[in-house]
Amino acid sequence: MPSVAQVEQKHLYPLKAIKTEKEYEQALKSLELVFDEAEATLAEYAETLAILIESYEERRFPIKHATGVEVLKFLMEENELKQKDLIRALGSKSSISEILNGRRPLNLNHIRKLAEQFHVKPATFI
Repeated sequence: MPSVAQVEQKHLYPLKAIKTEKEYEQALKSLELVFDEAEATLAEYAETLAILIESYEERRFPIKHATGVEVLKFLMEENELKQKDLIRALGSKSSISEILNGRRPLNLNHIRKLAEQFHVKPATFI
C-alpha cells in the first residue's frame, strides 16, 4: 500500500470541479490509484474525488427517464424477443401491439408479469 507521499508524487488530480474530458480522465486515473486505500488521508481524498466525478458525470451524461414501454422495448431488443414472446405477460398480439405503439397503457397485471419474465423489479416499468 503506497504512502501519501508516494501517491502525491504521481500527480493526483486536485480536488476541484471537473470541467473537461481531459480532467475527467485524470480524475478517474487518480481514483483508480487510491480507491482501495485505507489510510485516512487517501480514503478521504478518494471519497471527495468520487463525488466530483459523479457530479461531472451527471452533468455530462444525464440519464433520461424512460417510460415503461421504452424499457420494455429495450428489454425485448436486448433479449432478442418478438411480440409473440410476450403473449404470456401481455395477452394477445393485438394487445401487445397496442401497448408497444402507445395506444394502451401497461396495467398492474402486465407490470407484474413483465417483471417476473425479465427478472427485474416491477418499478422498472413505472
